[in-house]
Amino acid sequence: MDLPTFRYHPDPLASGAIKKESGICACCGKHADYMYVASAYSSHDLRGKLCPWCIADGSAHDKFDVEFSDSVPLSDDGIPEHIIEEVVQRTPGFISWQQEV
Repeated sequence: MDLPTFRYHPDPLASGAIKKESGICACCGKHADYMYVASAYSSHDLRGKLCPWCIADGSAHDKFDVEFSDSVPLSDDGIPEHIIEEVVQRTPGFISWQQEV
């Protein structure tokens, strides 16, 4: 199965946000050969427990109220709300030594 496409994170494998790593997704309960390993902002421990398909379709956000990036810098820069929602709720974050910008 091909990985989903993320408009604002075109190569999450290269960035290290998604790894070829077998596991059971905490959201859909299905086995996946790829898992999200970057930051997941939630009251649940989700690092390494979500498949990219549940991130892409928004079901991970809907089920766990998880966000993958900080919305404040985007809002402060006047980014339209529909883009902020896509970035924060349905796009993998990335591993960085500073906050994403």
